[in-house]
Amino acid sequence: MKNAFFLIIGLIFIGGSIYLVLKQPVLTRFNLVQISDKIFKVEVADTDAKRVQGLSGRDNLPEDSGMLFVFDKPGAYGFWMKDMKFSLDIAWLGQNKEILWIERAVSPDTYPQVFYSPRDTLYVLEIPAGSFEKLGVDIGDEVFPR
Repeated sequence: MKNAFFLIIGLIFIGGSIYLVLKQPVLTRFNLVQISDKIFKVEVADTDAKRVQGLSGRDNLPEDSGMLFVFDKPGAYGFWMKDMKFSLDIAWLGQNKEILWIERAVSPDTYPQVFYSPRDTLYVLEIPAGSFEKLGVDIGDEVFPR
C-alpha cells in the first residue's frame, strides 16, 4: 500500500514536470535582413509548425517587419493567403539569397490560389505589400543578412 502511494505521487510529479516543459512558450528567433537600403526585422520560420502558421491570423505587419521562411533543401514551395488579414509582397530566394521570383501585393482575397516560384528556392520572404516597389527591388537583387 505504501509503495502504491509513492508510485502515484511519483507519476503525478513526472506528469506535472512533462506538462510544464511542454507548456513553455516557443522561442521565436528574429534576424535582420537588408533589402536595398532598408533593414527589416524578420521572424524566422524554420520549423514545420512555424512555416504552416506563417503570418496567418495576425492583424497587421509593421512596415519594417517580415517573416523569413527557411527550408532544409531547395524545392518548389507554395504560399497562399489563408486566414490573412493584410496584403504581402512575397519573394522566393535561392541559396545565395538572390531574389528568384516576386509576387507583389498579394491580397487575402486571392485565397485559395497558391503562389510558386518557377525555380526551386531555399528561402521565402514575406514583407508588407508595396515594399518591393517602394524600394525598387526586383528579381536578381539580393537580400543581405545583418
